[in-house]
Amino acid sequence: MSILRDLPRFRYLWLSKAISSTGNSVGRIALVLLVAPSGPAAVTWALLATMTGVLVSPLAGAVADRVDQRRLLRGAEIGQGICYAVMAAVRLPLPLLLFLVALAAVLASFASPAGKSSVRRLVPAERWPQANAMLSVAMTLQVVAGPAIGGMLAGVAGAPTAFAVNAASFAVSALLLTGLGPLPPDTLPLDTPPPDVLPPPDAQRGGAGPAPLRPPRLLADIAAGLRYAGRTPVVRSMALGTLVFVAFASMDNVVVVFLVKADLHGSGAEYGVLAATFGAGMVAASLALTRWAAGRPAAFWLIGGVITGAAGTVATGLAPTAVLAGAAQAVAGAGNTADLVGTDTLIQQQVPSGMLGRTFALVYGAAQLASVISYALAGPLVSLAGARAALVIAGAGALAGLAVLVPGLRGSPSSAPVGPVAPG
Repeated sequence: MSILRDLPRFRYLWLSKAISSTGNSVGRIALVLLVAPSGPAAVTWALLATMTGVLVSPLAGAVADRVDQRRLLRGAEIGQGICYAVMAAVRLPLPLLLFLVALAAVLASFASPAGKSSVRRLVPAERWPQANAMLSVAMTLQVVAGPAIGGMLAGVAGAPTAFAVNAASFAVSALLLTGLGPLPPDTLPLDTPPPDVLPPPDAQRGGAGPAPLRPPRLLADIAAGLRYAGRTPVVRSMALGTLVFVAFASMDNVVVVFLVKADLHGSGAEYGVLAATFGAGMVAASLALTRWAAGRPAAFWLIGGVITGAAGTVATGLAPTAVLAGAAQAVAGAGNTADLVGTDTLIQQQVPSGMLGRTFALVYGAAQLASVISYALAGPLVSLAGARAALVIAGAGALAGLAVLVPGLRGSPSSAPVGPVAPG
């Protein structure tokens, strides 16, 4: 926890993420409970509405690279708070309710690449792995604390109260973000090539001094980000590897309930405990990595996380008892955290400053898209093969993501991105 003590600007970011991610989970649980009486289709539409941010990921990354990131973060938090405040104050028909949920999800997608990119400016390079692990701790609160609080609030006081708590969490988060100080866009051209292909400084200047920057139009920024990803093996492999891994690994969000009910003959309470063990594994790994992450290359945690997550999913499908299934889910959760910490650190180390937002948006946009694909495929797979076979297939498919991921990581430079980094 020393990083929170030593770097006050990063501490504000961490507190903001911890509070708003927990509040957002409270709101999501309340949303599901509110629409559940309307039937399974309503729940499906509600969950899909929370993932509409994938539609704007390329745009969100381009915006994050060309505006003050603190202002973007605060604006997104305030906007999400307003959406949930309206949901708390007015009983809306389902279409309008889902529209506000989708709008909040879009705003969250604008905040995500800005928040991840800001770590480079708030934290010294040698502490990026630790910072990413601490942010993972903050985000796992939505897996562990959020559902419990949301279920209690919605059950006792009603969904509007839970929505109000979520709105308040965004307000507090926006207030905390004022402590970050200005985070203006980097001074490098937005279409800067990766460090290993940059021409010498004199060639960049053409012998006539620094050229004035003319930021390209937003669509051109998006196209430049896609070109950069296409020609940079490490970025391309992370995006495609994430797509493959998450498309299979996320199936357990759908399949585990059927495993508990049909194969382990458990109750709803046992399912809740089993689901919580995944979050417990994430929390344990996050806390461990705050100490250990800097001791190994980022690629080690990324690849190790994929292997561990896939193994945990397969073990869940093979587990003969609920206790062993819970232990396997904890392993899968730990792998998920190692994967995320490795991914974030590798991007921060490898990608030029002017491309950070677009790279984060592309990689995590691929993860969102993969989740949608996963949810669509999981149900039919359970119907055809059963829960146990579905989890084994999911784990094996997740492991296949390494075939896409590993080749792009070979021979990548170890660190040192382009652009200034200011410690907090």
